[in-house]
Amino acid sequence: MINIFPITGKLIYLCLFQKALRNNLNKPLMQKIVLLLLTVLLSLSCMNDDDFPQVENITKGKKWTLKIGSSPSEVYEQLQVLNIEKQFNTINVTYRKPYSKPEEIQSDISLYNSISLETTFGVLERILITFEEDKVISIEKGGGLLDYVQKWPENQPNNISINIDDSVDIIIEKLIAIYQIPTYQDYQITLPPKLLSKPYDPDMKNYDEWFFSFFENVSFNKDGRNSVKLYFKNDKLIKINNVYEEFEFVN
Repeated sequence: MINIFPITGKLIYLCLFQKALRNNLNKPLMQKIVLLLLTVLLSLSCMNDDDFPQVENITKGKKWTLKIGSSPSEVYEQLQVLNIEKQFNTINVTYRKPYSKPEEIQSDISLYNSISLETTFGVLERILITFEEDKVISIEKGGGLLDYVQKWPENQPNNISINIDDSVDIIIEKLIAIYQIPTYQDYQITLPPKLLSKPYDPDMKNYDEWFFSFFENVSFNKDGRNSVKLYFKNDKLIKINNVYEEFEFVN
């Protein structure tokens, strides 16, 4: 970016100075106005490429491994490659709302590492069910703080409740049965950010904005953060928006 403010600032200053001479710059109000303008111009003249945040909007070519014009599945593969270097690990599918019924979930939940459930009114209760190697490895339940439990709901038989070591393949089927019980019909279901270590979820193409961010070390006391939004239209990546900021820290 070319900084034009020092040049234009001087030109404007000269114009103001000449005009002031013509108009006899002895009036206090005019003096204050000119001083204010000079302060603004000096501030602008100090601007350079090190000012943050720095914003990029890429609509042609590429940024890192990400190529404009790629399909969602291609972008996902490009993100997996980029993740090897940048280590951000997950992608947020922007504007994906919670599901009110398990039948609404179009994604294969085995492509994720967990699901969460939460009451929508009354006493707050949250359930976090975590997967690993296609099995349930933990179930947590609670309000503000979560405690580990062996199954959920705890008052239901094992063939209905979700249990430790259950296969991920039967979770949706069990949730459908659980949602037939009036006590649990008001729970909403949320999918977490998408793990890049797992394959692409085809349902991601139904959302036209994805988001991820990562930090990079700039110096011994400074980190840089890239916050990246990916925009899709007609199943093609049309824009990469990157906001870069730097932060100093004390060791």
